[in-house]
Amino acid sequence: MTRQQQRVYLLALCQALFLTCAVASVSVAAIVGSELAPTPWMTTLPYGLQFAVVILCAYPVSRLMGALGRRPVFLMGACFAMAAGVTGYLAIRGGSFTGLILSHVLLGIFITHANYYRFAATDGVEAELRGRAVALVTAGGVLAGILAPLLTLEAGALFEGQSFAHSYLIFSLAGAVTFLVMLTVPGLNAGGTAPDAGKAAPAPAVPPAMAGFGAFLAMYCAGAGYMVMNLLMVQSTLALNSGPGSHTLVGVAIQLHVVAMFLPSFFTGRLLERLGHGRVLTLGFLLLALSALIGMPGRAPVFVVPSLILLGVAWNFLYVGGSAFLTLCHSPERAHRIQGINDTVVSGLAAVGALTAGALYHLLGWSGSLVLSLPVAGVGLAMLVYWQRAAAASGLWTGEASES
Repeated sequence: MTRQQQRVYLLALCQALFLTCAVASVSVAAIVGSELAPTPWMTTLPYGLQFAVVILCAYPVSRLMGALGRRPVFLMGACFAMAAGVTGYLAIRGGSFTGLILSHVLLGIFITHANYYRFAATDGVEAELRGRAVALVTAGGVLAGILAPLLTLEAGALFEGQSFAHSYLIFSLAGAVTFLVMLTVPGLNAGGTAPDAGKAAPAPAVPPAMAGFGAFLAMYCAGAGYMVMNLLMVQSTLALNSGPGSHTLVGVAIQLHVVAMFLPSFFTGRLLERLGHGRVLTLGFLLLALSALIGMPGRAPVFVVPSLILLGVAWNFLYVGGSAFLTLCHSPERAHRIQGINDTVVSGLAAVGALTAGALYHLLGWSGSLVLSLPVAGVGLAMLVYWQRAAAASGLWTGEASES
């Protein structure tokens, strides 16, 4: 096994631990918030601030990696996870809502650091293999989808008597394991994106003349996909939450959606190599539109569940494809700046989707909200067509599959 392969697999493990924390926080934040908040409107404040911290810290954390390197900053992030778990545990045991807020703020800082695992996997990797590296790291989410519900339910099986205090210790455990793993990950050089010793830094696959629009396109693909996914995932719980057995139905639907989000990562990288980034991103937007069309007839599970599954696959193609394409549009020297801007944009759009879901559901309904995803997909497809034509006219290699 090469050093690059070891780096990808170990980062995938860290990704699984990070996403376990993220999914667990979604599962318990509102419940614990409702118990500790002084007023009902503040119930989701801790989780909302966690989202805000991710947006605010994305760019500074990326630039810090440029100054210190990946490893020291990732180790720092793991410490925030450990602190978040202990703080949350003590907050619940002591009945402190302020402590709960601090716990989620600390977790948000950890999540900000962890979002860069996928880019760390591409450092020093040849352009045609970066998509596979991003995809394999993202595939760690499959393990998280299995671990998080089990750990959260086990820790919170007896809800009475502050049982969810132990759920927060999941953050500390994940942070401690991540810290130890990060000490062993090869290729996390002091220079951040500098290649291994003896290797020349790979040049950006997209020349400067096309790189600006290419980076914008990559950000739109990943950000728009995340925004629509968050919007419809939250709304699906409202659409399905009626009638007997609805709680179980919602749980199964979300689990299927999460699996659909991350399971394709095992072959998305190879699709990027064989079909090219443009075709995979186009397929992502087409699946996004198809997901909307399938769900439009109504809120019955026969419409909502297949729509959620297709939505998960569409998210994967757009998020993994967009992230991989972004790495082709900048040089190693500009990586931290561009990646920081990218994650700020993607996190911001993801927050927009999550925060507007309830209002749009009550204003437009499930079917009406699905209609909104069609112009989002249409704009993306139009930009991809423009990119392909401009690249072909310029004779540029743009990460598309080729015989050379």
